[in-house]
Amino acid sequence: MDEVLDGKPKDAEYWQIDYIDSLVHRTSLSNTSKEEISYKIFEKGFTELEADEIIKHLKENEVYSDPKDQYKQFANNGMFK
Repeated sequence: MDEVLDGKPKDAEYWQIDYIDSLVHRTSLSNTSKEEISYKIFEKGFTELEADEIIKHLKENEVYSDPKDQYKQFANNGMFK
């Protein structure tokens, strides 16, 4: 409610920051992109909406370590069609 009254966007919640920090290292993004995200986490911070967008972006570029999950990702991307 405070963000509505004072006009400032709400800061990201701690679980969002932790999730981004753990997920950023398991993506296919360039090292520069990973460093920018990590820098912003610890230096500037995210709003709640920015954190949601980053999480979505990281999940789209996640690299799975389990072969079963890798197969599902390949199948979803149309590799076997």
